[in-house]
Amino acid sequence: MSETEKKYTGKNGISFTRTDIAEEIKGIDAYTKEYGGVDSYTTDQAATICELIWHTIQKLGLDPTKREDFFETLKCIFRFELINFRGYEHGRFLLAPNHVSEFDGLIFGTIIPDMLVVAKSDWIQNPRLNCMIEKLFALTAVIRKDNASGMNVLRSCIEHFNGTENAAVTIFVQQTIADIDRTIAADVASGAYHIARKASAEIIPVYCEQVSTKAPTRIVFGDPIHCEDKDAFGEEWLKSERAMRDSISSPAARPPILCEKHRKPISEREF
Repeated sequence: MSETEKKYTGKNGISFTRTDIAEEIKGIDAYTKEYGGVDSYTTDQAATICELIWHTIQKLGLDPTKREDFFETLKCIFRFELINFRGYEHGRFLLAPNHVSEFDGLIFGTIIPDMLVVAKSDWIQNPRLNCMIEKLFALTAVIRKDNASGMNVLRSCIEHFNGTENAAVTIFVQQTIADIDRTIAADVASGAYHIARKASAEIIPVYCEQVSTKAPTRIVFGDPIHCEDKDAFGEEWLKSERAMRDSISSPAARPPILCEKHRKPISEREF
């Protein structure tokens, strides 16, 4: 079966293929090109693309407020291949993916139930974007390099974990879009380590290729990170990320295509 004929199925049993949404995929490509690439558009532009995805889901007869229908549509658009994906619907998990695309929040917000995503404050404050996202997953805002914001994030994450038996949190520990080869251990936020310890949650590193409508997007789940202190967390996370990336084959993992700002070392950026 060709990629255009492969079937994807929503929660209500409706099946669809990439052919059914070919025009909408072209629309996403057009917006992405206009906005400068999947790593570089503004929050308002993110809202425009999210609205297009929302209407695409409705066109298919699915419900865009249902997490499963939203993720299945993303899975079709970007041809996700989930590698080493285990039973993360049951338990307490802190997902720590790399960050190479403005789509990453949508991916990890909808990949499993009961998710809280730590996101930049722009996402929280944009009413167009937030009115859609709040129906799919929870968000908490972080202001980079702000200690008070960091404490608020810690409290929000612990409250989320304590609110249900099965819960998950996603933290982009690089704190910005960046290639892991341009990331050093000091760039990796240790807050994820503290949250996981306080919540008795496992830290699951995840490597996600930058999304593409032209090639499969491989998402690799790694073994839980176990380290004795926060100072070791950055090195352990980077080691896991690079091993997961290098495990991708046939073809090898695609390097992310980043704008000038996101190619800079994280320590040299003005957020």
